[in-house]
Amino acid sequence: MDHPRLSVVLPSHNEEQNIAAMAKALSEALAPFGSFELIFVNDASSDGTLAEIKRLAAADRRIRFVSFTRNFGHQAALRAGLAHARGDAVILMDCDFEHPVELVPKLVEEWQRGAKIVVTQRATAPGQVSLLKRATSRAYYRLLDSIGDIHIDPGSADFLLLDRVVVEAIGRFDNHDIFLRGLVRWLGYPLAKLTYTQGTRRAGESKYTLRHMIDFAATGIIAHSIKPLRIAIHLSLGFALLGLLLLVYSVVSFLFVQHTVAGWTSILAAMAILGAGQFLVLGIIGEYIGRILRETRRWPVYLIAETDANEAAPSQTAVRDPPRAAASS
Repeated sequence: MDHPRLSVVLPSHNEEQNIAAMAKALSEALAPFGSFELIFVNDASSDGTLAEIKRLAAADRRIRFVSFTRNFGHQAALRAGLAHARGDAVILMDCDFEHPVELVPKLVEEWQRGAKIVVTQRATAPGQVSLLKRATSRAYYRLLDSIGDIHIDPGSADFLLLDRVVVEAIGRFDNHDIFLRGLVRWLGYPLAKLTYTQGTRRAGESKYTLRHMIDFAATGIIAHSIKPLRIAIHLSLGFALLGLLLLVYSVVSFLFVQHTVAGWTSILAAMAILGAGQFLVLGIIGEYIGRILRETRRWPVYLIAETDANEAAPSQTAVRDPPRAAASS
C-alpha cells in the first residue's frame, strides 16, 4: 500500500453515521481496479466522526485519516487530502452519498482512456433542489462565464478525478484561496465530463449554509477574474454622469420651474445615488484587498491536529514555507 493505484479523498464534517457505509460502498466499487486507499479528512467534527474513522482505520490499512485543529472548510479539506494522497489518480467526493458511489467506476474508466481530469455535472431531479437555488446557481455560473477566464458548466461540483500529474500541479499553488473546480479547468490538461443525478443524503444534515455559499461564490469570481475592478471604474463613471445630469436638472428646475424648493430634491437624490455608488466601488476594491492581505500574511491554509497519513508528496505541504526573515529567526 506504499503506492496505491487509486486514492479517494473524502472531506468529513459531522458525518459519523455515513462514514462506515461510505467506506464499504467505495471498497466494493474500487475492488476491480486494483489497490486503493480512502483518505477521510475530519474538518473538526463535533460528533463521533473522528472516532468512527479511527475505528475503521484500525481494522483496514487502506483507510487513512487527516484531522484538523479546527474547522477550515471544505476546500481546505480537499487540499489536505490531495497533499496526502499517494495514488496514480485521486478522486474527490463528499461522504454523504449526494455524490453517488455508482459513478466512481465511470470516473476511473474515463481516466484509463487517457483523460487527466474527469469532472462531473449534476443533473438535479425535480423537487430535489429548490427553484431559488437552481436559479441562483445558474445565474452565478453565467456571470462567472462572462467575466472570468474559464468556463464552468452550471451544476459542476467538486466531484472529480485527477491524474497524479494534475495533483502535483495543484500542489505547486500556495494561494490561500483556491477555487478548485475552476483551477482544474484552468490548468488545461485533457478533460472528460460525466453527468450524474444527485444522490440522497443517508444521514445528517447539509453543512453548506448560505454564508458558505456566498463566500464560495465570491472566491470563484475573485480567483478567476479582475473584471469586477474594471466594472467598478465604469460604475464610477456612470454615477458621475448621473450626478452631472442631476446638476443640469437642478439648474433647469431653478430657472424655469416655479414653486420648487430650490435644491432639496436634487441634492438628496445626488447624495443617495453617488453615496451608493461609492460604497459599491469601495466594497469591490475592499474584497480584493482583503484577499491580497490574506495571501501576503502567508498563514497556513489548514493545520493538522493528528493523522496517520504522513507520506505526503514533497511538493505538497500542510503548512506553507515561512518568509525568510521568520525562518532565519
